[in-house]
Amino acid sequence: MLQRLIVSNFAIIENIDISFKDGLTVLTGETGAGKSLIIDSLSLLLGERAQLEMIRTGSDKAEITGYFSVNNIHLTAILNSLNINAIDSIIKVQRIISSTKSYIKINDVNISLSDLKRISKYLADIHMQFDMQKLLNPENYLEIVDGFKYEKTREYLSKYLESLNSFKEKRKEYLDILKKANDIKEKRDIYDFHLKELSSFGLDINEENRIQSRIDYLKNYDKIYSLLEETNALIYEDFLDKLYTVKDNAEKLSEYSNNFTDKAEKLNDYYYEIDSIFDDFKKEFRNMDYDPNELTELETRLNDILNIKKKYNKTIPELIEYQEELKKMLDIDDNFDEIITDIKNQVKELYDKTYSLGLELSKLRESIAISIEKELEKNMLDLKLKARFKVQITKEMKEDNLEGYIFKENGIDNIDFLIETNIGEGLKSLSKTISGGEASRIMLALKALFIKSQKISTVIFDEIDTGISGEVAKRVADKIYEISLTTQVISITHLPQVASKSKNHLRISKEVKNDRTYTKVEELSLDEKIKEIALMISGGKVTESQLEYAKEMIMSS
Repeated sequence: MLQRLIVSNFAIIENIDISFKDGLTVLTGETGAGKSLIIDSLSLLLGERAQLEMIRTGSDKAEITGYFSVNNIHLTAILNSLNINAIDSIIKVQRIISSTKSYIKINDVNISLSDLKRISKYLADIHMQFDMQKLLNPENYLEIVDGFKYEKTREYLSKYLESLNSFKEKRKEYLDILKKANDIKEKRDIYDFHLKELSSFGLDINEENRIQSRIDYLKNYDKIYSLLEETNALIYEDFLDKLYTVKDNAEKLSEYSNNFTDKAEKLNDYYYEIDSIFDDFKKEFRNMDYDPNELTELETRLNDILNIKKKYNKTIPELIEYQEELKKMLDIDDNFDEIITDIKNQVKELYDKTYSLGLELSKLRESIAISIEKELEKNMLDLKLKARFKVQITKEMKEDNLEGYIFKENGIDNIDFLIETNIGEGLKSLSKTISGGEASRIMLALKALFIKSQKISTVIFDEIDTGISGEVAKRVADKIYEISLTTQVISITHLPQVASKSKNHLRISKEVKNDRTYTKVEELSLDEKIKEIALMISGGKVTESQLEYAKEMIMSS
């Protein structure tokens, strides 16, 4: 249940703080006073996207905070998963809208908009004027039906979607391998030639660098020989012996002073490192050889490597990888029929499984539909709308080609709402036959049923009584009041019949001070409520008889 709403710097609302009670609370006031802004504020707390235009002119941010009392195991599980504690079963939902940084918090823990939407399903249900259009669009009917058993349909739908994704992946694998099989069959001779050519070439990933290095060596043999000869002659002079003596003296000096310890250690390391390097130079000089035929052979081999790289437009590593791919492809080609049959069987198995899960979801929807039809007809009768109602569910039929076009993200069902409002006319599509007033009553009847099935603690109506009057208005007021006996109801209304049945009455007005517009919220006393309802009846100047009639309406409610 919503206990408190605090709104700051939101459109023409500078600062309001409203305490809400159980039962029916109505919001009345002139058009443009800010009634819809209260609903918009609540919509933000329930996951609606925020717009920067909502920030009051001259302010850098808008802030909306709501306090809800909660008692739902599903909501508790979600809050626990987000590391949010509900202290004394109260949660604080906060939206900050700013051009620099907007955020959402629950009990001072930052959450995402998607998380807020998951949570808000268990906080309140809000009916906006736009929802009436949803009732006239068959594309929304699946969502409406599933909403009556949200947790159950979500469980079934999750299994269906998991299977559907597996089917799509396996079918893609099947199509890819079919394409590959056809490609290999068409180009088998070419692939055979490529494999033989590359295999005979004896590709080595490091060969190109080794050959180039050896060619550089052979082409510069004279220079290398001359430098090594000179270096070798220097090595055999007494340079190393002198270095050894310096090293030995430093070791002796370190015995008398620590100043020489570090130098002695470094000289020792350098001596043995230089000695090792000198040995390498000696070996290089001893092992020098030159063969002009080798240079010719290496240059020929390097040219062949460059040509094959150019021919295939690939590097050596890529050619080696391509060679391995060719081996696999040509090996597989001999067993393609068996592989394709096996994958096709897997595709069919997943297709059948997905369809079966779609049927299970459809069966669940059919059971929901039956309960909706019976209860909805009763609710509509309460609202002075004698009508037959049917939820028509048609299932997609299996395909022979396993293409999967029948599978949608929400199942295999197509749903239409059929209604007969005039006896003998037969059932017809609701979206094509009902009037605005009828749509309001059907939506209210659906909402009453939905609230009951979902055990919703708070419902918010934004002018659900639009387009009705007379006896129908009284029936609508009775139904809204009936809902409020078990659920907190907050309703914007222009009907005195609805307002007269309210337990709590808030008047929304606006005033201009210092060239700024402000929204004001007042909780009405009984006398103020009588005057407000009389004003709603008269639409202008209030007479004594209208005041008496308003009082009578309230007392008889």
